[in-house]
Amino acid sequence: MCGRYHFSTAGSPALQALARRLQRVEGTLPAEGDVEPSQTALVVVQGAAGPQVCLRPWGWTGQGGQIINARAETVTEKPLFRDNFARHRCVIPASSFYEWDAGRHPYRFALEGEPLYLAGICNAEGRFVILTTAPNGCMRPIHDRMPLILRREEVRPWLGDPSAALALLGKIPPELDRESLDGQLRLEDLT
Repeated sequence: MCGRYHFSTAGSPALQALARRLQRVEGTLPAEGDVEPSQTALVVVQGAAGPQVCLRPWGWTGQGGQIINARAETVTEKPLFRDNFARHRCVIPASSFYEWDAGRHPYRFALEGEPLYLAGICNAEGRFVILTTAPNGCMRPIHDRMPLILRREEVRPWLGDPSAALALLGKIPPELDRESLDGQLRLEDLT
């Protein structure tokens, strides 16, 4: 679940502000468009003085291949993720994400007028994975997992407060707008 998402600053003051902040800190703007595993993307992490933006690659190697997601329900138990959850939580800002149903039909999921803040964790090498959780009503007909989506006011607690982060693991993501992309985006084009 969550093997591709979209990042665009167009029409989003919040994502524009994050991109400008990255440009001030790292001297570069984030790439815009679809983001796939192994690509570098804008990520928000906890710095010494609070949240900071940076560029990080998506996915790390483990258990025989590339890992791009971790289950929110077991992230505190699995040895591969447990310490990273405790020390290296992150947030991945996105405009939307994609999922395919069992018939390989693509769908785009977004929040009308708001960016998505996907909960994630980084490893010691600075690579990130996106946390997934049980599907809510908008996702259930399409797939059995979905990203753990934070509201804007939950970003700081997720990053800086271990107790709050633990509680947020069990949250139900907000209902999203679902758009069928049949004929526009084919799974075969991605592999």
